[in-house]
Amino acid sequence: MKVQKPCPVLAARRRLGSVEVSSGPAGYLIVEANGGLNQQRSAICNAVAVAGILNAVLVIPSFGYNSVWKDPSEFRDIYDEDHFIATLEGYVKVVAELPDELISKYDHNITNIPHLRVEAWAPAKHYLGEVYPVLQEQGVIRIAPFANRLAMNVPSHIQLLRCITNYRALRFSAPITTLAQKLVNRMIERSSMTGGKYVSVHLRFEEDMVAFSSCLYDGGDAEKSEMHSFREKGWKGKFKRKDLDFVAGRNRIDGKCPLTPLEVGMMLRGMGFGSNTSIYLASGKIYKGEQHLAPLLKMFPLLYTKESLATSDELAPFQGYSSRLAALDYTVCLFSEVFVTTHGGNFPHFLMGHRRFLFNGHAKTIRPDKRMLVGLLENMTISWKDFKDDMDAMLLESDRKGMMIPRVRKFNRKNSIYAFPLPECDCLQSHDSSRGINHTLDVLDPQLEATRGRVPVSD
Repeated sequence: MKVQKPCPVLAARRRLGSVEVSSGPAGYLIVEANGGLNQQRSAICNAVAVAGILNAVLVIPSFGYNSVWKDPSEFRDIYDEDHFIATLEGYVKVVAELPDELISKYDHNITNIPHLRVEAWAPAKHYLGEVYPVLQEQGVIRIAPFANRLAMNVPSHIQLLRCITNYRALRFSAPITTLAQKLVNRMIERSSMTGGKYVSVHLRFEEDMVAFSSCLYDGGDAEKSEMHSFREKGWKGKFKRKDLDFVAGRNRIDGKCPLTPLEVGMMLRGMGFGSNTSIYLASGKIYKGEQHLAPLLKMFPLLYTKESLATSDELAPFQGYSSRLAALDYTVCLFSEVFVTTHGGNFPHFLMGHRRFLFNGHAKTIRPDKRMLVGLLENMTISWKDFKDDMDAMLLESDRKGMMIPRVRKFNRKNSIYAFPLPECDCLQSHDSSRGINHTLDVLDPQLEATRGRVPVSD
């Protein structure tokens, strides 16, 4: 397909003037980023884009405390705040907090600022027509909730703000990047039999995922009771117990259940990954981990996690902070030879896009057809040869879909810019290359930079 020609970043910067509706900043924009690491990342990128639409000064987004994630981290704990502000200078002005004379009008409490409700996936014209007049009148607006409050289809110069934010401005904080770099180096060292190449697997088999999916595994009545108690504690009243057996069976057939470690192992062995493959497992605490991980570890002895790669002292500052731990997983997966996603969600959504951007589209991701996989795993008469043949076909189909570039017409993007950053974000790569900038990660050493040229299969 015809790829959009790279756009000079400086020219795009000047084009931001086309959406300015006043000579100076119209006011301050406040948003709250909710959810886990990558849902927050989405909100931050969208906040910068909205600030560009409104010609507003963006206040560093606050992170809402989630009863499931239970992470009290603030922006500066996850990201390099000074780098974020400096990188966006000239595009969108960002400040750490509201000026004292303005916040004093609200008793120094941001929650006292009246908040606007914006429809989900609102287009740019909605912000200009409905939100901008309020911003001009009040001098500050607070939009809550803010998840998915901006359409994917926005003018190209606003789309560019998403690209700059996601791939340039959002750099993990020093404690995260320091340990993440060590973990990547250790994975490369432990993958000597495969030339320093390793496979990363995002496994969603934590207790909360098993409970929320309403799927049943091999724990019998004890598991049902345990999962019911967990659901009532986390999502009281959301699930009707009498319907769960039917829902579980339906979800299983539809491929909506989290894959178990055993199922992931069977799939990978069927696809041709041998026992000498080094695997990095990105996950939270696995449900009944010792029991469920045993068969996967037997199939792949070179199985590593952040807990096995890092010392207890190195991990201690991260314990109890799910987003910081997820940031470690994110970075190690980013530089793997192959990334395997098993259950969807924001983590693989952003990671697949980041790998596409980082390696110019050449980064292999395996996304299994879970409905097909479940049918094969439950077929008690299938031979290993037939299973392998089907896994080969599934892998080829995954590769085919991964190489597809979504059709992006001017002002008519339907796919996520975060999962499919090309061609719009490609202008950043072209601009960086012309200036000789290392555009992987600013904090990574030459050993990791060398991994950029080793990914052989297109995503």
